[in-house]
Amino acid sequence: MIENPNAYIIDRERPRQHMSFGFGIHRCVGNRVAELQLTVLWQEILKRFPDIQVLEEPRRTHSVFVKGYETMQVMIPTRN
Repeated sequence: MIENPNAYIIDRERPRQHMSFGFGIHRCVGNRVAELQLTVLWQEILKRFPDIQVLEEPRRTHSVFVKGYETMQVMIPTRN
């Protein structure tokens, strides 16, 4: 569907016609890998720093495309 798909071509024609981390019939397998990597990352962080405290209410992004945070103040205690 895309000519030369492994090359980074910034001025590629029809750049929006791609398969990405979307949902539906063309869900990207890489999405699952990314989710697994984040899960393992947080498991390892919490093993080392189990008492991470959120100091104030997080501020979310105002976007219809991204569900995330702009800021989140936390305190991570020092390790002994």
